[in-house]
Formats: sequence, C-alpha cells, structure tokens
Amino acid sequence: MARTRGRLLLAGLVAAMSISLTVAASASGGATPLRGAAASGPCGTLTGTPRYQHVVVIMDENVGYSTLIKSSQARYLHTLAEQCGSELSMHAATHPSQTDYMAATSGYATGVGVHTTNDNVFHQVQVHGDTWRAYEESAPRPCSPNSGVYQSGHNPPFWYTDLKTPTNTCKRYDVALKPALDDTIANDTLPTLAWITPNACNDMHWLASCPHAKSQRIADGDDWLAQLVPQLTAMSSYQAGQTLIFVTWDEGDGKEINGSACTAPAVYRAQPSCHIPTYVVSPYVSPGAKDGADHNLYGLLGDLEDILGYPRLGHAVDQVSLRPGLGF
Repeated sequence: MARTRGRLLLAGLVAAMSISLTVAASASGGATPLRGAAASGPCGTLTGTPRYQHVVVIMDENVGYSTLIKSSQARYLHTLAEQCGSELSMHAATHPSQTDYMAATSGYATGVGVHTTNDNVFHQVQVHGDTWRAYEESAPRPCSPNSGVYQSGHNPPFWYTDLKTPTNTCKRYDVALKPALDDTIANDTLPTLAWITPNACNDMHWLASCPHAKSQRIADGDDWLAQLVPQLTAMSSYQAGQTLIFVTWDEGDGKEINGSACTAPAVYRAQPSCHIPTYVVSPYVSPGAKDGADHNLYGLLGDLEDILGYPRLGHAVDQVSLRPGLGF
C-alpha cells in the first residue's frame, strides 16, 4: 500500500512538471528553457522554434576577421564568440564603407554620397505596419548629415528618399543614440528593427578627434560593446527568445579596391579586407557555435527579411541563409 502511494505521488509530480513546462513554453511562444547545465552567457538558454519579434543590428567599422581574432584588445568579443555564435567566412559586399551599409539594408551597394530611391528594409518595416529605429551615437539631431564623430555615411536611413517623402519618417525614427536607446532598454520597448551605429571613436574606425590613440581603436570599440550587448541580453524580451542580435562590420582593414565584388571568392581571397567578423546572439544559439560556410552582408539582409516576413531585396534574393549554420 505504501509502495502504491509512493508510485502515485511520483506520477503526480511528473505530471505537474509536465504541465509547468507546457505553460512556460506557451508563454514564451514555443520556446522551452534548456535543461541541464546552466549557460554561462546569453546564448544557449532556449530550445524550440525561434519566433523573433525584434532584430537588432550593430555595425562596426574597418576591422578584418583575422585582425580581430588575433587582437588582445578584443577581450569581450573573444568571450562573446565562446558564449554565442560566430561566422568564420563572412564578407563585406564591396568597398568603401558607405556602400556596405547600403548593401546591408537594400541589397544594392549604392555609391558614396548618393541619396537613392531603392527600396530598403526600413521602408519594408513601415509598409508592413511594424516599427524601426536607427540609434546613431553622437548625432546632433534626427536624420542628420555629418557632424564631428557622427558619420552620416554610417547611417543608412539618411540616404533613402522613401524615408523622407511623402512623410519624413527619417526625422521621426532616425535618432541620436542617447537618451533614446537608454529609454528603450529601460522600458523593454525595442522596435521590430533596431539599427545601432556607434560613433567613429567607438566603432573601431577612429578619427584624429577621438580621445584615445588609433592603436587603441579595437579596445575602445570592444569596451563599448561590452557595455551595450549585456544590457540588451538582460531585457526580458531577449530572455524570452523574442530578440535576435547581430554584431557585424562594414568591411575589414588593409588593402582594398573600391568597387570590388567582395562576395566573389576570387576577390575576397586576394583582398583580406573583404573578410569581416560577425557574431550572432540569441538564446537559441548554442554557446561557441561556429559557421564556416561562405556568407556576406547581402545574406545577412536576406535573413533579417526572412525573419520579419518581408520579401528579399536586391542581391539578397539568391544568398544562402546564415541560420542553419548557427541554429538561430
């Protein structure tokens, strides 16, 4: 009789645990907390099918893959690679810098200083009734041209004409990083698409007006990311599996030829400046995951559009997805 009661008690506990897990999974959109050893970082905490509601893109500047992985100044990013996912064979679209920002948001590498009518992911967000913000560090006002260490060439919404007419949504949603991003994080109110651009002192590019020597540019950018990314991953929406974060670069360092097709193997093998670091941060990514498949910024745009339910634009159409290699 005591043995029978014990079996009934055990069965009841198992059933209760099953119900608890089912409720938790339902509350987080199908995500299930990962059982076993606790993850030491922000990734690998959930299993199941991701259903992202927010995508964050942080774009840094002019540091190649080989330079970064060998740098003793990139301590946080080395840790992030161990904790989350990284691309081993990611490439820019072309050179110089601004053209890559345009490629990563429209599928076309529009020329430097050109205001373009090309459709773009920010406009797609609007058309689908979703929300976007571009958080531009040190911008003096919304949708601003160059000013000091803020570089409008690193601010893609500034160049799209369909964000200025018939309604100037650029002035509404392309804003200075401070205090807008602090408020967003504090209130856990990320838009559907958040594009984050550090200023030229914190994006690893460097200008003579920056407070530290050029030799410290990677350390400065690494410190900046070390402060921001943990704030994003501490948000309840991230921990519930609703937020995906990309940390990537426009182009690498070293010899470059403007207009080069960095997506072509013959070109990127000859120009290491085409090879860029990229990290993917998501509760669904296994810690330390690495993807060695050939990818580029057009493919990153394609994945962003796939995740948000928009059609792929421009050269993103035929690109291979990054998702299978890192499981996000």
